[in-house]
Amino acid sequence: MKDQSEEQAGSERRRGIIADITRLRLLWPYLKADKRLILFAGALIPLISGLETALPLVLKQTIDHGIVGKDMPALLRYAAWYLLLILLAYAARSAQSVSTALAVLRMIKTMREKLFWHVMSLKAAFHDRSMSGALVTRATSDFDNLSETLNMGVLTSVVDVAVLIGCIGGMFTLNWRLALCALVILPVVGAVVQWFSKGLKAAMLQARVKIAALNAFTQECLFGHTTIKLLSAEARAESEYHDLNIEYRDAQMGSVVLDATMFAVLDGIASITLGLVLWVVVAGVTKTSLAQPSWGDALSAGVIVAFVAYIQQLFEPLKQLGNKMAMLQGAFTSIDRIFGVLGRGEKVQGTVVLDTLRGDVSFEHVSFGYGDVQVLKDVSFTLKAGQSLALVGATGSGKSTVVKLLAKLYDGYTGRILVDGHDLTELEPQALRQLLAIVPQDIVLFDGSIAFNIGLGLPGATPERIAKAAKQASAEAFITRLPKGLNEDIKEQGSNLSHGQRQLLAFARALVKAPNLVILDEATSSIDRESERTIQEATQSLLKDRSVIVIAHRLSTIRQCDHILVIDQGRVVEAGNHVELLAKRGAYFDLYKGFVAAASP
Repeated sequence: MKDQSEEQAGSERRRGIIADITRLRLLWPYLKADKRLILFAGALIPLISGLETALPLVLKQTIDHGIVGKDMPALLRYAAWYLLLILLAYAARSAQSVSTALAVLRMIKTMREKLFWHVMSLKAAFHDRSMSGALVTRATSDFDNLSETLNMGVLTSVVDVAVLIGCIGGMFTLNWRLALCALVILPVVGAVVQWFSKGLKAAMLQARVKIAALNAFTQECLFGHTTIKLLSAEARAESEYHDLNIEYRDAQMGSVVLDATMFAVLDGIASITLGLVLWVVVAGVTKTSLAQPSWGDALSAGVIVAFVAYIQQLFEPLKQLGNKMAMLQGAFTSIDRIFGVLGRGEKVQGTVVLDTLRGDVSFEHVSFGYGDVQVLKDVSFTLKAGQSLALVGATGSGKSTVVKLLAKLYDGYTGRILVDGHDLTELEPQALRQLLAIVPQDIVLFDGSIAFNIGLGLPGATPERIAKAAKQASAEAFITRLPKGLNEDIKEQGSNLSHGQRQLLAFARALVKAPNLVILDEATSSIDRESERTIQEATQSLLKDRSVIVIAHRLSTIRQCDHILVIDQGRVVEAGNHVELLAKRGAYFDLYKGFVAAASP
């Protein structure tokens, strides 16, 4: 029964190894563009094996004929051959390494770009539940680990195996009895390598988990450094970072200790093997001579030296094998993590591309929730092209969710959303967003100039159009005061600008697209009254005859809208214009009193 269970476990391990190796096929679509480099590197493997196998044989001839035979021309000739073989082996290994590295790095570049754009195309729900630091690890550390493993692990392991086979063949060529004596220790070596490989695999996987956690926390701290300072939470952040750093260090040290121990054990086994072979030689010639030992074939000084060289060559790849097997396990883990993200099909679908957008919007009994939390409940409204609509309500009532659904950041709602008569589910997301403009409350600015942050490389975003949008958004006044004007560089997240100035740039960013549908998501909440008045005056003619959806806390913004929806706990509780809703003296009337109070000096 025990034998059966052990056999079954062995079979499962073999299937696991085969399954791991077959996962490498996932990389082929990205490698096949450089298949000539891979084939060239593969073709060099038997050449490298042959050259390195020949070195001890040439060394034997050099000793036996050149040194022992005192033949100076032979000594010089074989020494020249030995030097030539070393140079050729070095050149072949270098060419193999360079061609492999070039193919792998090109593959990594392609895969990294694909992963980045794939993650960017996934729906917002995926990002809501994924830590950005962990995704950064996927795009950086996991690829670095995969690149290092493929360069130092896969093909070099094949080369090592080829050299090992060549060494065994060379040993049998010299003396099959001594070869058997040297190889009798190999099962012990295999058991040692397998045992250490398991430990190295676990340690390396643990290190990958720890570095992902460390990267995620680092990203959070760097992004929220101002909040940490304002809340005086430096000590807490430092303590948690210290703990995560220690955990990562300990995980790394675990693999380092195992690796060093395995090398020491294999060095010891190599010394024992060498001692065993020399003992056999000595035992065989004590009663006879090297020319005719008691157990058979003639031995020479060259044969013994060549055998020692073969044993050293034999154990060198074996020392690396355990580490490389663990590295391969790390690569398989990276492949799983990378393709786990690439395999995510969480994209908002749609194929219909609109050339233009009039701005007709209709919600028909739309309900939506984030997970189990229902946010919108049977919401219905219609916005005709050229009209404006204000969404008002308490924080968390679902106003911004309406905007997110309209921009196709989320799907999975019930009911229907129509844009220019087209069902929103049919529209291609990126093409739709190019035809509308959204000014969010939370502004994200990128490294680069002010002009770049307004235009963002959009087609048709010429310097003249960018300058015009800045003027329409009333951003021109503060931009002209900057030393470089529109060419002024923005520091990280716009730290050299006020919050109001950042929102003015976001407004200009929307206006540069000249869209027929504009969405303002509390876009003027952090702008002073004077700036807001200037914006409204400057953009009144621009927004005329355009569809506008406004989420606002400012009374002046709400009053001028054609329609107003009051949303409470995901439901539309009142609808009408400003005058009509005031006359009802209901939910809007209560909100209006709050608006008036907030607007009072």
